[in-house]
Amino acid sequence: MKRTVSILLASALLLSLAGCNQANQPQSSQSGQSSQQGPAQAVFTALKEPTYPTFPQFPKNPKEDPSIDWQAYYNAYDEYYSAVMELRGGGIPEGTRFAVSDFAAKSTPLALAGQEGKNAAFSPVSLWAALAMLAPCAQGDSQSQLLSALGVAGQRELTDQVSRLWKGLYTDDGVSSLILSNSVWLNDAQQGEYVQATLDTLGRDYFAGVYTTPMGTAGADQAITDWVAKETNGLIGGNGPVVDTMPDTLLLLASSLYYKAAWVVPFDASQTQAGDFTTASGETASADFMHASLAGNFLKRDGYQAAALETQLGEMFFVLPEEGTAPEELLSDTSFLSSLSSGAADVQYGTVEWSVPKFDLSADLDLMSTLKSLGITDLLDPDKADLSGLTSLDTFLTQAEQMTRVSVDEEGVEAAAVTIIADGMGGAPDETCVMNLNRPFLFVLRSQGVPLFVGVVNEF
Repeated sequence: MKRTVSILLASALLLSLAGCNQANQPQSSQSGQSSQQGPAQAVFTALKEPTYPTFPQFPKNPKEDPSIDWQAYYNAYDEYYSAVMELRGGGIPEGTRFAVSDFAAKSTPLALAGQEGKNAAFSPVSLWAALAMLAPCAQGDSQSQLLSALGVAGQRELTDQVSRLWKGLYTDDGVSSLILSNSVWLNDAQQGEYVQATLDTLGRDYFAGVYTTPMGTAGADQAITDWVAKETNGLIGGNGPVVDTMPDTLLLLASSLYYKAAWVVPFDASQTQAGDFTTASGETASADFMHASLAGNFLKRDGYQAAALETQLGEMFFVLPEEGTAPEELLSDTSFLSSLSSGAADVQYGTVEWSVPKFDLSADLDLMSTLKSLGITDLLDPDKADLSGLTSLDTFLTQAEQMTRVSVDEEGVEAAAVTIIADGMGGAPDETCVMNLNRPFLFVLRSQGVPLFVGVVNEF
């Protein structure tokens, strides 16, 4: 069996809007599509299913298929790479990358507030995408506050950024996956009260599926849960409903982010050994540590040191604060995330001695206070919320939650560990950085410079 390190990260964010004085509305009968997963029967009708472009498939190399010679593999890889570049167009514009990165810097410490001493993870991209879906539904000051929080000047610019970000990140090549999925769930009892043009925009420009369901029923909760489980490959939603809708829930927006990729240089599973991890509370817990000695870049700064492990879809920075410094303290500096760069002026090159504990982290975050701190306040107020871009009914935002799971170990899909073998720095390393993650640490996962996930491991 092929062995490599696989990073599996999934995030699902739910935004729920309720109508004012809409409780106890009669529920319409529903006989649309259904599926049986779990204790309840999922009940929904698909008004529009998203259409994803066909992604080029990563070619097999001769070590996987002896009938292929190396020249044929190189030719196939060139074709693969050209097809990917054509699909992504010009890639993610610098302005979009900056807007999402700035949003991550502002939102991450807010989202993780109150999680001190616990394991926690947050996906700024998932929240950004969900709020972006909400923007065309809002009007007036409600929309202005959303656009300001998202770091864009207007709705047209936002729509373009969403499309470019989605295409720039989208990967499904048979080896690695990075898929940002969106869906819109409507209360079928109020189906005639929605603005069709807005639903068309969400389906077309935001790659969102549009569905109706009888809100406030087990069938609706199961339908949404099934969607989350499908889009996150079962990482979230496999252990029961992820949402509890109410009869007056008019709309639920769900944005999921699924990521799966192998390390460029895999860990040797035979080197994994049990060791001690000192938790945030000072207790000693046992963990399985993966070990490797690799040449690479690292940062040694006041308060912490950091280094990155490359994946087939980007990089995962690990940050080890100095003893006595909590990981959350570093995040309070809004320039911290952007300063984690292998191109930083103070970067050093040498040998990184890695000791990385395997972990499987799950976290649930209530993001309502985060939205308020980002300046999104009118949408939370029944007297001020303006969602007339979506419906003529009075409605406001009642729920913003994110569920995240991160799993890191040696097992997984073998990607390009055999096809990308590079040591482009030259020279012999003469500096050493010991990344022994045996106490609370941070991790930041990026793809193409976009911060996908930020997390803290405080305990085992």
